[in-house]
Amino acid sequence: MSPLQILIVDDEQPARFGLHRALRQPEYHITEVADGRAALEAIRNLSPDLVFLDLNMPELDGKAVLRELGPATRNCEIIVLTAIDNVATAVECIRLGAADFITKPYEVEQLRAIARRVAERTALQSQVLDLQQQLDGRQALGALVGISRPMRELYSQMTRAAGVPADILICGETGTGKELIAREIHRLSDRAAGPFVAVNTAAIPETLTESELFGHVRGAFTGAEGSRRGVFEQAQGGTLFLDEIGDMPLPAQTKILRVLQERVVQAVGSTDSLAVDVRVISATHQDLQQAIGSGQFRQDLYYRIRGVELRVPPLRSRREDILLLANYFLEQCCQQSQLAIAEFSTDAVAALLAHAWPGNVRELQQMVRSAAAMSEGPQLTASDLGLHPAANRSESADWSRYAGLPLAEARAQLVADFEQSMIQAALDQQGGNVSAAARQLGMHRQSLQQKMAALKIRGK
Repeated sequence: MSPLQILIVDDEQPARFGLHRALRQPEYHITEVADGRAALEAIRNLSPDLVFLDLNMPELDGKAVLRELGPATRNCEIIVLTAIDNVATAVECIRLGAADFITKPYEVEQLRAIARRVAERTALQSQVLDLQQQLDGRQALGALVGISRPMRELYSQMTRAAGVPADILICGETGTGKELIAREIHRLSDRAAGPFVAVNTAAIPETLTESELFGHVRGAFTGAEGSRRGVFEQAQGGTLFLDEIGDMPLPAQTKILRVLQERVVQAVGSTDSLAVDVRVISATHQDLQQAIGSGQFRQDLYYRIRGVELRVPPLRSRREDILLLANYFLEQCCQQSQLAIAEFSTDAVAALLAHAWPGNVRELQQMVRSAAAMSEGPQLTASDLGLHPAANRSESADWSRYAGLPLAEARAQLVADFEQSMIQAALDQQGGNVSAAARQLGMHRQSLQQKMAALKIRGK
């Protein structure tokens, strides 16, 4: 990451020295100039990120510098420093492009806080630019977008699974893109020339399960005015995607198990059997092991559909992909609707990265689409997205509760508070499901249960 470029403008050498000393950090590059003309030249040539500008200087004062710069001030943040506390002057400076107005003598920590904030903003802007550049040559698999390690591992698993003649189970939270993954596996497989048929098994009325899955002949039941092919027959030679199989009623599970074992279907009302050549990819957001334990899912069906099991990472565990996906969705919206939205604002970037994303990629996609459709400016802000700007962590952390404690005790309390916060957040995001929370945290279930007992945290 490039160092923060700071320019100090003051005609008094002691004042420049004091400012330089107060702001000096290894990650900052500080330049000093002694007059307004030199300031204009430095701003135009060096493109600093942050300028501390003295208001009262001979020849060309601070206000004259601001007038000369005009729109150029938008590329940097200018803080006006003056010994005169005058509201009218402050308002005029801000109208001319200054970001803030500070009266001398200033608080050193106030200046350092400004520098930290600008450093965070420029880092976010740099990250957005880098990700936008990656977008054109993004690491992806077909329609899937992601450069994070979890996604690279998933790409590798999908590629291997596509070449294996086995049924596949895709597990992942709602909104992670399980159907998209199934379609990519189909595209990579030797069945790509055949049909891809998707069905939401949880949405099929129980009375129509056999008809939907296996088809029916004319007159098989009241209302069957013509014959209909079931989804197994429709997917002949290709791939059948059974979405939300974990929510399928038990009677339907029994019926589908036999077909998966024998690969033969019989339409409702027919005496003829039909052999089907299909690859079955199932998907669920449920914890099937827990569902088996509670009697809601058949264990023999689980082992039948689980030839190869793939787990889709939630968006919160692949944060490197958040801005990449957000820019990808924004680019799609602009192309499809001929919108002229160039980018996300700095506060939007910070808010996107801070959000928990309980709805995963689907939530992000819908959020960007809605914001792009309603936005009136060239940028999408945190407000447009319906997100609150992220708080500055360095300024929002409350350390007062540890004050006065011995160092070892304070450290132990801090660790306990951190663990409690992380575990509770994971449980909240997983609806209290301890097994799912353990997977999110990278822990064994028993270890998490022991930790929860020690910290007096309750789960389901």
